[in-house]
Amino acid sequence: MFTVEEIKELKESLPKNGIHLIHNRTGISRPTIYKFFEAGDVKLPQMEKIWIDGWLVVKEYKEKRAKLKSHAQQVINFKA
Repeated sequence: MFTVEEIKELKESLPKNGIHLIHNRTGISRPTIYKFFEAGDVKLPQMEKIWIDGWLVVKEYKEKRAKLKSHAQQVINFKA
C-alpha cells in the first residue's frame, strides 16, 4: 500500500518519541508500529491508523517547534 520510500520519509520526519506518540494515539502495540516502519507484514486497518496518526504527530511536532522558535525570537528581541 505504501512504498518503502514513503514509509522511510514518515519515519525520518517523526520526533524521537514518535513511535511512543503513535502508540498512545492509536493503541497499536509498539512492536507492530516498528514492524510497519521496517516494511513488515501489518494488517491494513493498522497500517492506515499508523500512517494517518504518524503524519498528525509530525504536523503537531512541527507546529509546536515553530511556536517555540517564535516565542524564543520574541524573548530575544524583547526590549524593556
